[in-house]
Amino acid sequence: MHSSWVGKGSRWWKFDFHTHTPASRDYKAPDITPEEWLQAARDAQLDAVVITDHNSGEWVDRLKQANERMQQEGARPLVLFPGVEITVGESSNRVHLLAMFDPTCDGNKITAVLGGCGIYSNFGDSEGTSTTTGFVDTVARIKEAGGIAILAHIDQEKGVLHATTTLNPETKKTLENDHILAAEFYDLEAFDRDGVNPELRKVVARLARVQGSDAHRSDIIGERYSWLKMSRLNLEGVRIALLDHRYCVRNQQADPNSVPDIFVRGLTIQQMQHCGRDPNRPCHLELHPHLNTLIGGRGTGKSTMIESMRIAARRDAELKALGGKLSDQLEQFMKRSSQKGVMIEKKTEIFLEIQKRNKRYRLRWMESGSGNELEEWDGSNWQPSEAGNLLERFPLSIYSQKQIYELALNPKGILAIIDRAPEIEYGTWKEEWTRVERRFLELRSRMRELNGQLVKEGELRTKLKDLENDIRDYEEKGYGEVLKNYQRRTRQLNSLPKESIWDDLAGNIRGLTENAALPDFPEHLFEPDDPFMREIWTIHQQGTGALRQIAGELERLASQVEQARNDWKKTVADSEWNQAVQASRSVYETLVREYQEKGHATALDDYGKWTQQRQTLQQEFNRMESIIKEIHKAEKDAQATLARLLELRAELLNRRNRFLEDTIGQNKYVRMELVPFGDVSSVEEIYREYLDLGDKFTSSVYSRDEEQGILYSLIHWEDKNVSPETLLQKIQQVKSDTLAVSADTAFGYHKTFVNRLKDLAGKKPEVFDRMDVWWPEDLLRVRYCRDLKKPDKFEILEKGSAGQRAAAILAFLLSHGTDPMIIDQPEEDLDNALITDLVVEQMHQNKNRRQLIVVTHNPNIVVNADAELIHVMKSRAGQVIIAASDGMDDKSILTEISTILEGGREALEKRYRRLTLE
Repeated sequence: MHSSWVGKGSRWWKFDFHTHTPASRDYKAPDITPEEWLQAARDAQLDAVVITDHNSGEWVDRLKQANERMQQEGARPLVLFPGVEITVGESSNRVHLLAMFDPTCDGNKITAVLGGCGIYSNFGDSEGTSTTTGFVDTVARIKEAGGIAILAHIDQEKGVLHATTTLNPETKKTLENDHILAAEFYDLEAFDRDGVNPELRKVVARLARVQGSDAHRSDIIGERYSWLKMSRLNLEGVRIALLDHRYCVRNQQADPNSVPDIFVRGLTIQQMQHCGRDPNRPCHLELHPHLNTLIGGRGTGKSTMIESMRIAARRDAELKALGGKLSDQLEQFMKRSSQKGVMIEKKTEIFLEIQKRNKRYRLRWMESGSGNELEEWDGSNWQPSEAGNLLERFPLSIYSQKQIYELALNPKGILAIIDRAPEIEYGTWKEEWTRVERRFLELRSRMRELNGQLVKEGELRTKLKDLENDIRDYEEKGYGEVLKNYQRRTRQLNSLPKESIWDDLAGNIRGLTENAALPDFPEHLFEPDDPFMREIWTIHQQGTGALRQIAGELERLASQVEQARNDWKKTVADSEWNQAVQASRSVYETLVREYQEKGHATALDDYGKWTQQRQTLQQEFNRMESIIKEIHKAEKDAQATLARLLELRAELLNRRNRFLEDTIGQNKYVRMELVPFGDVSSVEEIYREYLDLGDKFTSSVYSRDEEQGILYSLIHWEDKNVSPETLLQKIQQVKSDTLAVSADTAFGYHKTFVNRLKDLAGKKPEVFDRMDVWWPEDLLRVRYCRDLKKPDKFEILEKGSAGQRAAAILAFLLSHGTDPMIIDQPEEDLDNALITDLVVEQMHQNKNRRQLIVVTHNPNIVVNADAELIHVMKSRAGQVIIAASDGMDDKSILTEISTILEGGREALEKRYRRLTLE
């Protein structure tokens, strides 16, 4: 939260309710000028000051005139409320009472009120005069004059409750006076501490607590102050704020004016069939950063505003994904007028202005489909901006009552909402999941490819055995020893490391030297007078030198490898073993020549071929051994990726659970819990889709009536009281049974089903890989509190009425998030008790951290949730218009509330007690 708001609607204003001027005889600096006094108030960053001299209004007009001059000269706005601190002659005691009047009043108003209370002389003296009227009558005079009575420094000397510890009838009557709206406190907690009379505490609690500096010199003006929330600074706004002090009065040091990091500033509609049709006068809805409410009768365009925001924010796909009537209605809305929609061909444009961290953007939607989707305000004009992913950059949550009801019927849709929360980091999680899943499928595909290369292993094994028998027989006929020795030495020779190993190593080392260098120093990025260029150039040269030295070391190392190769070759060539090899070869070649001379060349030729074939076959077997090792490794890696996928599911579950704990926690109306892999509502659909089974094989796949099928036990895990801890085991059993059927090693299934899976395993084995990385979604269990008076009793959502279900979902939606939330008629299906106890309370909590835009017919949401900005929607001549937009302290808005909203006046009277509409 940051910044303050200067647009339409309510905001917080800084008030000093008790100040004095030289008109008070005990003022400490009688020579101060009105301008100096006013500047002191401005220096204290006050928005409003109540002028309350002792029994005098002498300085009111002076200050008002000086203030007007200063503001004309450019001084910061400051509103002056004429007032007076009256000394009331009550019995034997004298108490002080503050009276404040509208800024339009002058000093004559103060003099008249004082005269009505019996004060005609000693103006400005707090001790030398007092009213001839009692406390109750004095308050009545203030009320009759249109003012507000406030108990002055209630806990200090001359205060009504100074040194009071018990509540006598007279004091009780004073405090319960309906015309007393507030009291000034020096110690805000004076009557809240342990030991305070409970009845006294209760009576005091009804009063708004405000603070004033009671400044008798200018340097302490604004030393104590209160913040009041209203749309404009007038007495009626103060009156309403004091009446609703729970939400509209704050006594704190920090400025409560702040806005969320992201909020919608406004919506503009141009050239829509029934809205903004005049090209010179588009329909513009200005929005407040906190709670906005749209009210109006049927057909006044409230839903037009919501759907236009949805379209401009590119959130229409979310509604279309739900299908049904909601999607159909939106599609009809988006059609051209010639197709009974509301869009005008190539003319309709919707602009949604959004502020994000002090930057202003405008999302633009055009019926023509051309033009910039996003624009950015440069301080004077809108400029095209790179759109990127609008859904991620400008998150908005938009819900109609029907959407809420759909979520209540199918709570698993809430998981998608949960996963949109930044805390979940779902996008990052999904990327990792996809990467690991892809790796698993690649490994399984590679394993099938490698297994295909092992098909000829048996045939090769037979050939090798026959060859070895032939060779053994040949060797045993007289020249076996020579040939055996030759064969042994040749194998030994072939088993020695190849010379290429040394050459490759030397080459690889030399290859490293090519990378042992830094790129050229980027001189073009430094100005000639850049003070840091020499420093970074020196660092670059040091790095270059270090890498050059390393490159030299690598070259020396490569030369050492080549020397080692030469030494090795020479050592082998000079070895006695090599002499034995050469000798065996010489004897063998002599034997070959002898056999050729004797006519036995064929036999000796065959023997050479046999040994060569055996060597080739052996090499092939060695290659197959490496394939088998690779298969084992791939299998091990595949199992590891499966385990990683389960870990990722557990991580997602933990994130979701933490989110629910942080957001729902001990919510008095709704509780939520997750069961890992428990949502089996779409198991059969997914199973059939993966295996391309259509709607066939019912008894083998799933038959509810016959209570059988490969999926029956899993789908009915809750009915069968299966422990959630064993769900994963049941899922794995389904996968194992499916593989067994495809391999024709399972029993109890129809032959057609077995043949179908066997055929699939032969033609599309990757289908079974896909099944291995599939698990059902986590099951979200939602419980609601049937009776808020019994907060510990929660029941499953399915047992609740439509209203109770909607309330539970609404409680969740309002429990978290900081992005703007737009809700269309959340009160549908809810009784007033739920609206007041649940919706209104959570809206109060929500609007402090996020923007809310609510279309409603219920006055409790508008009034009791204390909307900062109320928009009155009407239809004139077939066109939607914003008839009025203001805060609740505007009388015309209050009139509209009581006129448009059913039960509006009742809600107003309940909130403001005696407040009536004139």
